[in-house]
Amino acid sequence: MMRKRNFTLLLLTITLVTSGTADAQKFFSVRKMPFSSPLTNEFAPVIYKNGVVFCSDKRNTILLSYTDLQNKYLTDIYWSEQKKPGKFSNPQNFSKAITTQYYEGPVTFSSDGNTMYFTRNMDITKKRGNSLRGDSVLGIFSAEYVNGEWTNIKQFPYSRLNINTAFPCLSDDGRQLFFCSTDPRGYGGYDIYVSEIVNGQPKNPVNLGPKINTPENDGYPFLHKSGRLYFSSRGHVGRGGLDIFYTQLVNGEWMDPVALPDPFNTINDDFGLVFNATADTAYLTSTRGNSMDIYMAYSTLPVFTECAEQQINEYCYTFYEARAMALDTTLFNYEWDLGDGSRKKGITADHCFAKTGNYVVKLNVIDLVTGEVYYNEATYDLLVEDIKQPYITAVDTAFVGTEIQFSGLKSNLDFTIAGYYWDFGDASRAESRDALHTFRKPGIYNIQLGVTGTVADENAFPDKACVTKKIFVLQRNR
Repeated sequence: MMRKRNFTLLLLTITLVTSGTADAQKFFSVRKMPFSSPLTNEFAPVIYKNGVVFCSDKRNTILLSYTDLQNKYLTDIYWSEQKKPGKFSNPQNFSKAITTQYYEGPVTFSSDGNTMYFTRNMDITKKRGNSLRGDSVLGIFSAEYVNGEWTNIKQFPYSRLNINTAFPCLSDDGRQLFFCSTDPRGYGGYDIYVSEIVNGQPKNPVNLGPKINTPENDGYPFLHKSGRLYFSSRGHVGRGGLDIFYTQLVNGEWMDPVALPDPFNTINDDFGLVFNATADTAYLTSTRGNSMDIYMAYSTLPVFTECAEQQINEYCYTFYEARAMALDTTLFNYEWDLGDGSRKKGITADHCFAKTGNYVVKLNVIDLVTGEVYYNEATYDLLVEDIKQPYITAVDTAFVGTEIQFSGLKSNLDFTIAGYYWDFGDASRAESRDALHTFRKPGIYNIQLGVTGTVADENAFPDKACVTKKIFVLQRNR
């Protein structure tokens, strides 16, 4: 008899396969949100609770509508709740407490939904002609959600009466506020800044520098929890108009911005992108239609849920024979022949096989005088195989900026694998058996490998399985 030993091998043989790489953005399709109207402009979406908050210039009343000097309607903030996947309610005014007759939005929320930073006109006094002034200045304000109402409205301390300050974005941990300003000390147009928040108070803003900011307008920052900073710009090389880019802080410096490909960027204006936490759904603004509209970008990759942590393939067993007779140990002894050239003396033996395979395991009685097999006590056919699971072959620890090789070659399942799908835990994905990936910030990343099987009947659903594996990414010492 034998039982598998419950311990982990300290040494593993890793087979690394060179492969191509693919960026997450390849695997998305877009569709126009149902609340976007061809007669009005909707833009700057943010995810709030189970829905989307956005800006729109649609008129709240038929009797009174304010416009600016370009004859554009002034914007208000609206909310559309997602009733079920892909189905959203008719938009409603988000909060009367922060609504004025002038500009409101865009907005950003804390992760708990109880703090909001929003853009609106600095001067909201109801003087004749205020809504028509070409020099109306935008500023950032904050509000708190208390007893079902947005209250305690405060001016962001770095808003100025002679400088536009707008497009706030609060980091997921609430420690940073990104925003934009037309401060003439910047690089031109709107520049992106970040202000550290200490004890609830924003501190001195820092310009993100010339790698990010250009002489043109750079705005609509959004910091994903993965560390990627998405923003929109006219000054970087893209497809035309406003394009969406991303960067990341590496060793205290921002990476050169990378333009998102189709379907995010087009030859039209594309801006104001936000991702959900798992980076498989995004919302963005685009003029690719007949008006400024909000689009949903959704992953076309298969969805894998409840993925178990990967188990280590260990080929270690304890062998014993409960029916074995007691021996005169002065004349005889038990010896296990493990079928791989190994022999171990005793009625019980621990053994680790080097690889999978079919092994014939024997328990023999050895004549201590001749050293020969006196008789065979028991014989077993043992199949040593990998655990039935997708399998991630990769290092356990790596450094920031180091290219890591991933492989699903050792996956072992009861169906033929047709597709491999990687989620690297930093808003990046790949679709191949083998992949290369580089992490840009330290942390513990939960890597997911999902696989699907071949389908003989086009009406049938493919077999699916998935696993996760943690990788520790360390910062190199300078």
